[in-house]
Amino acid sequence: MDSETLRKNLEQLTGKRTGIKQLGRQHSASLFSMGLEGQDQLVIHEGHLWAPLYESEGRITAVWVEMEGLTSLEVQLVNYAVRNFAIALKATGLREEGEVEARQLGAWLNTELEQEKNDTEIPDEITLKGRLFGDMIPFLLSSEIAHSPQISYRSLMKLLRSYFENEILLIPLQEKEWLILARKELLTGGDDKDDEEESVDDLLAQTSMGLHELIASEWVGVFHLAVAPAIVPVKGLTGSVALLRETIVLGRIFQVGEYIHLPWELHLERLVNSIPVVRRKQLLGQIGDYSSVLSDKEMLLTLETFFEMDCNVSETAKKLYIHRNTLLYRLDKIKQETGADVRSFGDAAIVKLTMLLYKVTKRK
Repeated sequence: MDSETLRKNLEQLTGKRTGIKQLGRQHSASLFSMGLEGQDQLVIHEGHLWAPLYESEGRITAVWVEMEGLTSLEVQLVNYAVRNFAIALKATGLREEGEVEARQLGAWLNTELEQEKNDTEIPDEITLKGRLFGDMIPFLLSSEIAHSPQISYRSLMKLLRSYFENEILLIPLQEKEWLILARKELLTGGDDKDDEEESVDDLLAQTSMGLHELIASEWVGVFHLAVAPAIVPVKGLTGSVALLRETIVLGRIFQVGEYIHLPWELHLERLVNSIPVVRRKQLLGQIGDYSSVLSDKEMLLTLETFFEMDCNVSETAKKLYIHRNTLLYRLDKIKQETGADVRSFGDAAIVKLTMLLYKVTKRK
């Protein structure tokens, strides 16, 4: 059970507003004049019942319950629930490096996204809210291996700190899925001038490549990574996580063999994926039969590379390590079999759309 679940249980038990808050060192010392051994003691302060969960570097994280109308039996039950939670927490070691607060935020995010609430502001009872007002870059890391060993929060946090070299937040979401929040200045080097959009995108892509290489070198398995532009998490986090999850889903469908997925490179794929299944099949039938080309791995790779290189024949040949004449032969063969000359913009657009429809329909 995480701290957010504890808070909800206490709220249901007492019918009172509850919350979890990390106190500063001075506030911790004044409110709870005891060490960890005295954590089973309750404190009444400013109309609230406070119960400490754990201490980290002099800061105590505590749960509070509105005191007005609370019966003595309910107080005892709150004390019992909190004590058991604190004991279990200590036994599992989850109190290291802010994992409890991170899991609380992760549980809240999962609940909001399950209800398709993509624009909700983080509520005051989320302990980490006070650290989420500045611009931050969100990354979503997802493991593809179903039976791979569980990666511990502590080991992943240690690895991330070695890469970003500064403060980050690691938020466990669903199983084998983690949200990483890094300060925007860590990526820009503290330069406040306005960067061109392309340079910012390039910087995010390069940072993602380095991060993915580091993770892949440390752990066995396949990991997908997506990144989005900077947000102020307190207001934009749910929408950003929803975008990143969709980006990884689209990447797995349309970018097979790639493991870094960027939302600004998947606009057309997002549009195609939103088309109902029946309509996709109708469109494929109306466009014509391209199956002989799209089912041929060599031809499919040729087309994908040709479009990736902006339909530039010379650059495509270099990327494929083939002679220019070999590429022209393949393009002519595609024209003979489909009637579409991909060196023409109109035909290229139709073939690109057909490729995407074919991929998503075949996947389904």
